[in-house]
Amino acid sequence: MPQGSHCWYLLYCKAKEETRAGQHLQNQGIEFFHPVKPVKKIRKGVRSIQLESLFPNYLFVKLDPNTANFNAIRSTRGVSQFVRFGLEYATVSDEMVDALRIVLEPENIDIDEKSLPKKGDVVVINQGIYQGLEAIYQTNDGLERSVLMLKMIEQQAKLSLDNKDLSLKT
Repeated sequence: MPQGSHCWYLLYCKAKEETRAGQHLQNQGIEFFHPVKPVKKIRKGVRSIQLESLFPNYLFVKLDPNTANFNAIRSTRGVSQFVRFGLEYATVSDEMVDALRIVLEPENIDIDEKSLPKKGDVVVINQGIYQGLEAIYQTNDGLERSVLMLKMIEQQAKLSLDNKDLSLKT
């Protein structure tokens, strides 16, 4: 391989230590890529978006095979070993890493969080026995449900519905 040509290699990390390995690789001046994606979670009843590894326990590192110290990298905290196929280190093309980076850019990921109404918005119920009725959005009730305030017979009642069953009134 010509001098100065870099390749992306695949590293296998210890369980849940991709971030730690990445920090230590960065401290050594090694370029790495840890693909993560935002995922909706409920923890202790609170809805949030957390970053999860797209490939758990794996990192991509860009190295010059002629000058890189593979033993030092393998000994980095959080790293378990290089992925190999027989005696050959597993490599990944620049195009693949670039494509992953593009797909994982925040503007290219639809989290669907912005499509939810805000408290006080008037929504229309699209499904079920309340289909066609208007309600006032109150709050979310988990990942896929919302609490609405529905006015029936001059009294207000709270109702919890699937998010897919309501839409903003236009």
